[in-house]
Amino acid sequence: MKLRQNRRVKRKDHTGLLALLILAVVFGGLAFLIASPSGSHTGAQTTRGEDAFYGSITNVPFRGQTTGIVKADTNCKPVANGLTNCIGIINAEDGTELHFNYSHDMSGQACLAAGDQVTITLLSNGTVKLVRG
Repeated sequence: MKLRQNRRVKRKDHTGLLALLILAVVFGGLAFLIASPSGSHTGAQTTRGEDAFYGSITNVPFRGQTTGIVKADTNCKPVANGLTNCIGIINAEDGTELHFNYSHDMSGQACLAAGDQVTITLLSNGTVKLVRG
């Protein structure tokens, strides 16, 4: 008498692979959202390749336009509306040390960094525009 063995056909379980794929899509989407610049930069603009900050020179009278090199970015503190206020210390081309007081959205525009080359211009409304690069 021959006994028949009851064998079940084992199907591959793809649940783990599906969960991994879903996690990859979620993390990819989050990375994209984090890396995308925000459209609400108050005090800063990064349009058409221009990395601009707006503020004032606080330590000396400033007129016209100059270039310089950032020496340091100091005293960065959170202020209203998710912005950060910083004081950039800049060595102007004529040797003058300039203190540039500005606010920006750090999630979309990094602080000034030592060694950054900048162009500084006094606008007609009295605001100072600093362009990095």
